[in-house]
Amino acid sequence: MNNYHSNIVTSYPNPDTDGVACSIAMANLLSSPKEEWIPIIIGSLGPEAEFVLNHLEMAIPDQTFLLSEMKSIVLVDTHHKAQLPPDFPFELVVSIVDHHPNGDKILFPNAAIVNEKVGAAASLVAQMYFEKQIIDKDILSLLGFAILSNTLNFSAPSTAEFDKDMFNKITNLVSISAEVTEKMLEQRSIVLKKDMYSALCSDFKVFDTKHGNVGISQIEAYNLESLIDISKTVTALQHIAEEKQLSLCLFNGVDIKSKRSVVLGSNKESKKLLCAIFQLDKFDEPQIFDRILLRKTDFIPHLNTELI
Repeated sequence: MNNYHSNIVTSYPNPDTDGVACSIAMANLLSSPKEEWIPIIIGSLGPEAEFVLNHLEMAIPDQTFLLSEMKSIVLVDTHHKAQLPPDFPFELVVSIVDHHPNGDKILFPNAAIVNEKVGAAASLVAQMYFEKQIIDKDILSLLGFAILSNTLNFSAPSTAEFDKDMFNKITNLVSISAEVTEKMLEQRSIVLKKDMYSALCSDFKVFDTKHGNVGISQIEAYNLESLIDISKTVTALQHIAEEKQLSLCLFNGVDIKSKRSVVLGSNKESKKLLCAIFQLDKFDEPQIFDRILLRKTDFIPHLNTELI
């Protein structure tokens, strides 16, 4: 990036499809002949987001930049300190669009914050396009795929009627095929072809909770139960916990095909916490739930209460 003191739109490091789509869409929405906004990616682009951008023939956002050289920042799909780089310039954030609860609002004194309890931040951005009557079919297609991604094709527990309404408005204008949607979601299984440490790091977030910092890795994949090696997953989770100096480290594996979840803890303290979250007398390894669990709906709300 050659633009010194740029206006940028970004998300947390290694963003998912929702974060990438919102970065691109918000930069497009905010840009004008007088002021340019540039979408950037902190870290790397996941295979699902890359698949969607390639399918839509859209450019991958810039990944070469210095946060210290930014002028203004719009932050999407997060406003949590623990999910952002230690040197992140919080004071430069002028706007936030998020759908996750319990953000660190006090860190963003100069930001106007939109934070709604919906399944995808892309739904909130899509609403902005419709309110301004901006019909950009490429961008709306991108946001539509992001909504499907983040709601697991509307099967995730965080899905709201608002997400469905925004998606219906989008598909009244553009076509999003079921075949391409399935191929998009299948990209999530690629991560399991990596070593388990890299796979768990690909979507690992640290949350500041009433029980201290809790790390949670989440993998969503087709046929996850058949593809995952439990022993290697536990070892990798323990490695991450030690590396990040976390006494509480959890894994949530979502099998999109069976609509079940596989949950693991890195140590006794983590398993005790999981027993409290899910009201279990004991923790089996792995603990299988006959429903889809997500961090933002099934873990974080409990971690911000007095469980133990």
